[in-house]
Amino acid sequence: MSRSDVVRDFGQLFILAFDGPVLSQELIEFFRTFRIGGLILFADNFEDPQQFARLVKDIQKNCSADGTPLFITTDHEGGKRQEFQRGLTRIPPMQTFGSGPASETLAVHRLIANELSTMGINLNFAPVADLSGSEHSGSIGDRSFGSDALVVAEHVAAAIRGLQEGGLLACAKHFPGHGATQRNSHVELPVIDKSLEELERAHLLPFRRAIDSGVDCIMTAHILYPQLDAALPASLSPYWTRAVLRKALGFEGLIVTDALEMKALTNHWSSFDCGMKALQAGADLLIYYREKGQFQTFYELRCAVERGELDHAALAASIGRVRVRKKTYDKRN
Repeated sequence: MSRSDVVRDFGQLFILAFDGPVLSQELIEFFRTFRIGGLILFADNFEDPQQFARLVKDIQKNCSADGTPLFITTDHEGGKRQEFQRGLTRIPPMQTFGSGPASETLAVHRLIANELSTMGINLNFAPVADLSGSEHSGSIGDRSFGSDALVVAEHVAAAIRGLQEGGLLACAKHFPGHGATQRNSHVELPVIDKSLEELERAHLLPFRRAIDSGVDCIMTAHILYPQLDAALPASLSPYWTRAVLRKALGFEGLIVTDALEMKALTNHWSSFDCGMKALQAGADLLIYYREKGQFQTFYELRCAVERGELDHAALAASIGRVRVRKKTYDKRN
């Protein structure tokens, strides 16, 4: 890709949001003009499955400049992280399935894929691959399949298979593992003082299994691992994204950040700096989920690309990976 092509398609590397159940003409123009890669939708965008399906159809029809579909994403894990409920099956938390056979996890994720795809969702930020309860209750709690790394890995693989066989793109999260902390990254920056060897023995095992299962995306965690990178959390760290996830683990899919407005990051860096550091680290998709402020941040980051402050070749590679996964979705449906 030429430099001008990278600037033109830079928006493909963003998952943005908007408030309410109706998409304004102003937002349509923004998403289309800057070729935004996708949207993350929440409960306030949802009234019922029929309204939501119409909304997504309008987004896909009106917000693409060149016919490239947008990622339409959500957090539909089950339990307390099920954004859409009215008219859909209420899914128990994943801890419920972790004590049973993986075949049940497979079946429920096929159901999730069927219900979400009917409404136009194409990328679900699930399953959670974090461990929980191995050392304490942890911040992940019942969102995790459990504390046994091998059991969690088996259920993560089943969940990925169910989502992807059902036509969706799946995303294992939160790499390299959120389970060894009680701190909530929505509020503060958690610190996990473990060596790579310690993480390899447990917390990384479900992510290895996810990669072996062909997972489409992996979401990075806003967590600091000072023994391995004392300066930057995993979501902003070239060590974790390039050296470990890409090189050591051989992951070739999409690396997506957790939401960049979370206080784990914004207590320390500006929204713009978070985006710059994430892209420099090797992230393919940046999530900004608050309508207020996300557009200005996008403009600032795009200007940085125009000024040559980011590696155009690396951005081109990320844009290419985004397009590959969008084609992968088309092939499944």
